[in-house]
Amino acid sequence: VSGAARGVGLGICRQALAIDPASHVLCTARNLDQAQGLAADLNAKYGPPIRAHAHELDVTDEASCVALADALKPGGSLDGIRDPSSPLALVNNAGVAFDLPWFPSPWPADAASKTLDVNLFGAERLTRALLPQLLESSDGRVIFVSSGGGRANMARMTEEQRTKLLDDELTWEDIGRLSEQFTKEYEEAARAAIDDEGKAKKDAKQLPFLSPSGLWLQSYGFSKACIGSYCGIIARQNPSLLSMTCSPGFIATDMSSTYAKYDELKTVDEGGEVIAWMASEDKDKLQSGVFYQPDRKAVGWVAELN
Repeated sequence: VSGAARGVGLGICRQALAIDPASHVLCTARNLDQAQGLAADLNAKYGPPIRAHAHELDVTDEASCVALADALKPGGSLDGIRDPSSPLALVNNAGVAFDLPWFPSPWPADAASKTLDVNLFGAERLTRALLPQLLESSDGRVIFVSSGGGRANMARMTEEQRTKLLDDELTWEDIGRLSEQFTKEYEEAARAAIDDEGKAKKDAKQLPFLSPSGLWLQSYGFSKACIGSYCGIIARQNPSLLSMTCSPGFIATDMSSTYAKYDELKTVDEGGEVIAWMASEDKDKLQSGVFYQPDRKAVGWVAELN
């Protein structure tokens, strides 16, 4: 589980251990002390035996992703927590947000590059590093923690751009090029909306809005829209794997702490339920290349907006 130290990641780890008494969970975080502290707390609650383990991971760092994959190989520092052929589920949960709808304007110009580096490119880095072990596993699964915001972003972009992301011939390189276009347009729009003191210009159009190329300029939602498309690529290219995307629901985390109705949101443990189910349910009861809602129902990639 990437980004396990807090928020939904914490809930995923708890639920995975609670749902399946035979499961082991590898808690990863940029701060090793945090990951180790979480693993110790989980083992105190769900052990013995020791079923929670820790490793440092920064998904924005290629070497860090490779180091985690190496640690899981025979002879690596985590050798022994699983047999190479045993079931393996990767949960791409690490995420950031700088431009959620309730965040005040102006949104920072670097929101797009920072968001995509973690939410999209980080998930691809980690998946690519672990893909050989996932394919070697008797039951390999890749789970992308997404959001309803991704489906909404799909709905708000033009049909031309949406068709590109939903095309069965789409490649990872195509997603990269579209992300470059998005970042360019986002940065231009954000800079045009800020005055010399870094405040919102009174008469300037503030994000989000539709870009000249037809992309909806909200980077968190765009990153999640692209994650859904990448999930589909993994599913098509690796039919022996389960590649799935999901929404944990609207969860009370640091990310949503300034939301007006924060006290009404779900807990992180409730958010972790659907992901733990996807990681542990019988393989023949799940679909690959789909988006699961918190109620465990598969839905389309494009939201129906009011």
